[in-house]
Amino acid sequence: MHIFNRQRKKDTKSNEDKKGRGRKMKIFNRIVLAVLVLILGGLAFIYFMPGYNMYLVRSESMTPYIKMGDLIITGPMDGPIKGEVKPGTVITYVFSDDLITHRVQSIEGDTIVTKGDAVEDPDPWQITMSDVRGVYLFKIPSVGYITRFIQTKTGWFITIIIPGALLTLWLVKDIVKEAFSEA
Repeated sequence: MHIFNRQRKKDTKSNEDKKGRGRKMKIFNRIVLAVLVLILGGLAFIYFMPGYNMYLVRSESMTPYIKMGDLIITGPMDGPIKGEVKPGTVITYVFSDDLITHRVQSIEGDTIVTKGDAVEDPDPWQITMSDVRGVYLFKIPSVGYITRFIQTKTGWFITIIIPGALLTLWLVKDIVKEAFSEA
C-alpha cells in the first residue's frame, strides 16, 4: 500500500509538470503568432498603401549596403518617413523600363545623378524627379531568394502545400485525441 501512494504522488507531480509545460508552450505559441501577425500586417500595409513598394534586388551594384537577393521597401518621396531626396539618399527609379536602386550623387534643379555603391563612376544617364518611384526605407536581407523560390512550382509545393497538409493533419490529430479523451 505504501508503494502505491508514492507512485500516485509521482504521477500527480508529473501531471503538474506537464500542465506547466503546456501553459508555457501556449504562451510561447501566442507570442510567435503575434510576432508573425505583426510582420505580415506590416508587409500587407506596405503592399497595399499607395507610394509604398517592395522590390527584389537583382544586382550587386549597391553592395555592401544592399545585397543581391535582399527585399527592399521604399516609400513615397513626400512621405512621412525619409521622404526627402538629397545627395546620399538611396532611391528607386525607372530608366529604360528597368527599376534601378542607387544612391543620389547630386541634384541640379530637376536632374538627379546617381551611382551604385559598388561602382566607381556615376551612372552615365541622368534622371528627373518624375522618374523616382520611391525612397529606400529598409531591407529584409535575403528574403528575395525565398520569394523567388516560392514563385516556382516546387517552391509553392514545399512552402504552401506541405505545411498546409501538415497543419491539417495536426488539427485532425487534436480533434481525434479530444474525441477519444471524452469517450
